[in-house]
Amino acid sequence: MNNVLKFIAINTLFLFHHQSFAASETELQTEILKQKEQLQLIENQLAELKTTMVSAQNQRHEEESASNANNKNWQINSYGSVLYKNEEIYRNIQDIDPERKATTDLERVVLEFVYDFDAKWQVEIELEYEHGGVGSTLEYDGFEEFGEFETEIEAGGEVIVEKLQAKYTANDNFTIKMGHIFVPVGLGTDLHKPGQYFTTQRHWSEATLIPQVWHETGVNLISKWQGFTAQTLITTGLNSEYFRTYEWVATGHQKRFEQVNADDLALTLRLDYGDIKAGNGFGVSYYTGDTSGNRNNTTKVAGDGNLTIIGLHGAYSYENWQVRGQYLFGTLDDSEAITNANKTTPGLKPGNFAQLGSEAESAFVELAYNSQGLFNLSNPLYLYTTYEYANPIKKVEQGNATDRFNKESVAVGINYFPIKNIVLKAQVAQQMYAQSDLDDSTSFSLSMGYFFSI
Repeated sequence: MNNVLKFIAINTLFLFHHQSFAASETELQTEILKQKEQLQLIENQLAELKTTMVSAQNQRHEEESASNANNKNWQINSYGSVLYKNEEIYRNIQDIDPERKATTDLERVVLEFVYDFDAKWQVEIELEYEHGGVGSTLEYDGFEEFGEFETEIEAGGEVIVEKLQAKYTANDNFTIKMGHIFVPVGLGTDLHKPGQYFTTQRHWSEATLIPQVWHETGVNLISKWQGFTAQTLITTGLNSEYFRTYEWVATGHQKRFEQVNADDLALTLRLDYGDIKAGNGFGVSYYTGDTSGNRNNTTKVAGDGNLTIIGLHGAYSYENWQVRGQYLFGTLDDSEAITNANKTTPGLKPGNFAQLGSEAESAFVELAYNSQGLFNLSNPLYLYTTYEYANPIKKVEQGNATDRFNKESVAVGINYFPIKNIVLKAQVAQQMYAQSDLDDSTSFSLSMGYFFSI
């Protein structure tokens, strides 16, 4: 009996200790789980804190970068182009049998400096180095009666200050530019960088009538409202002493003289809707000014030689397509008197002034397609075609206008951008002449252009 009681007591004690140990183990596991949960919570909080700190640091860096960018009050821009051309040319005005010639040309290198004095005042300087250097050149003038060589200082190696302007921005709707500024007639003053026109050279049709990237000294008032941009300019005018038969008033630009005669000023009005440079916009321009008062010898022409030019221009982009175009029409009063005066002015070559148009016109249209997606390319490849027309002697005051300089051309080509700041171009073109005994001529050209901003 005693043994039985001892056995029962021992088993009861063992069971009690076993249950106590089991209870302690359960509590320990529960405590361990709680500790793990707290550790996980702490780890999550640390990860969130780290993310917050990194985000704050990145934001601080972005704010510092933005602050530095806002504090940068200067900018340097540059662009340039090199050309190779193989073309059929007429050696002189009497020639009716074209000759094929190949040439290369370092067309231009342009440096532009922009400095912001504050949020409202800015100065901009643009220097252009043409044809590879500085110095006099020997040039063959094929439009003399029998062709001749002439020495020129202002060509081939010319350095031009195209722009020296101060700009005052009163608010988002009103700006004033003053100094040596662009004259906004035609698309040339807006789209003159290599990536802004598709042809291997700037449009010859525009250069036949007016100075390309036309710049004069004066003031420009610019107003913007509801997508419209209106410009009003008063600038120095042209000099009719250098108007020529085959380039109309383009050579009357007074860039070749040390001082510019400013007795005759010019008025330019322009109205645009949209953004031409961005590829969607259209507008109209109007230029008028006398030209006789800016002659060095003002007694040779009795009339004012008033010049008027009207221009229509536009650009449109849709998906991979781009189209641009312009039309220029001009009239010149006293064109016969200017022609006769220039024929008898010492130092000027009479052959250049056989006739001077009292009316002139030009036009171009270019259409381009970005085939990057079509050929699965990583960079843009534009296929384009261009039509151009110019007639600097559409009408004369007396007699019949010659058709010798009434021309059209059709071109096809490509623009390839290996990187966004370089464009490589190739073009094949055919030029057609209104003069019946002149055969069509052909050309092939290559060009490379660059542009950047820092």
